Amino acid sequence: MNDAPYVVALVGISQPGYQCMANAYLREALKADTRLPSLAIGTLEFDTSVDAWWIVYQILSAQYAPDIVGFSVYCWNARTVYETVRILAKARPDLHIILGGPEVGPIADEIAERLPQVAYIARGEGERVICDVIEALARDGSAKRLAYLPTRDPIEDLDALPQIYSEAHPPPTDGSAYVETYRGCPHQCAYCYESKGISRVRSFSWERIAADVERVAATPGMRSFSFIDSAFNLTDERLRRLSDLMAPFAARGMRLHTVEVDIERIDDEAAGLLARAGVASVETGPQTVGEAALATCKRSFNREAYLRGVEACKRAGIRVEADLIIGLPGDTVETVLESMRFVIEEADPGVLQASTLHVLPGTLLWDEAEELGLEFDTEPPHAVIQTRDISYTDLRNLEVFANALSTLYRAQQ
Repeated sequence: MNDAPYVVALVGISQPGYQCMANAYLREALKADTRLPSLAIGTLEFDTSVDAWWIVYQILSAQYAPDIVGFSVYCWNARTVYETVRILAKARPDLHIILGGPEVGPIADEIAERLPQVAYIARGEGERVICDVIEALARDGSAKRLAYLPTRDPIEDLDALPQIYSEAHPPPTDGSAYVETYRGCPHQCAYCYESKGISRVRSFSWERIAADVERVAATPGMRSFSFIDSAFNLTDERLRRLSDLMAPFAARGMRLHTVEVDIERIDDEAAGLLARAGVASVETGPQTVGEAALATCKRSFNREAYLRGVEACKRAGIRVEADLIIGLPGDTVETVLESMRFVIEEADPGVLQASTLHVLPGTLLWDEAEELGLEFDTEPPHAVIQTRDISYTDLRNLEVFANALSTLYRAQQ
């Protein structure tokens, strides 16, 4: 590696009101890697409303011109990232560009053909991969495309990852601070890539979790933050320990906004633990009540348990946001409407959120779309166009109706 420092710019493009947590993990991983002593690392945050040309301007007009630029790519920011990459490569042909994230990892070869300007596309968890890539690029500065690097296994010891918040990089206090306690997901829903292809759950130690919570909750000006775990109540024991951990902060007014839960496992005791932890709202399914769609998507649904969970949360003063997905294979117009009726008339959670199915790379629906009769936009965010059972026009009508229904329902609460 040359003695002159390599300047790395990590670029996050998030939905409005959010920040890219991946940027912080990657930054700290690079700082901690002893193979990379001569790096200057900067992070840039934008939201999806920002024009790609302005993003390129900000990257290139930074105090130090970057040698390497990394983007975390998701379905909601991919179009902006791809346009940014094309402009950036024209403006700085010598620049090394790295992509990673769930939108590009599962289809890395396809993206590499589409964007030959990109030096490397990372698969899987990025904290170690990005260090390998930058070490290789810095060692041979003439390399424009890394043809091959050994695939990294999932990170088993999550405590080995550096903490992402520090005095130099405190957590944001505008509601976009997050804590992660585990990775992976025990569920394998066919439409979801939450687990990043890894079903085994790997947890940070409780000592690490406690330290992260303390660091975030003790930040001056912090009023609320969130856990990004796929299920806050992954196990009963875990819920009790998280409640014990958060209770002192909740007693002082700290709130957790919208954590995801398995609502069917919540009773009055569990709801009490959520409230004690300062949980203000929870997000949950059912996504659909259609039996054929549930079977196709490998998702279970217990109607009575779901209703009991919603009622328990409401008694504890916790707002419930019920999610539905429009366009799942196996659903019909009638079952989508029945799902809406069930949520509003039987569950009555307070908030109905209905979204169109996005057929995501790495998911079973992506792999088996043709067999399942799914027509979807191959361009991100990969919205479903029509299904075997619901036509294009009926899908659009259901979207409009669901949006109007959820708005009216919320207004009546």
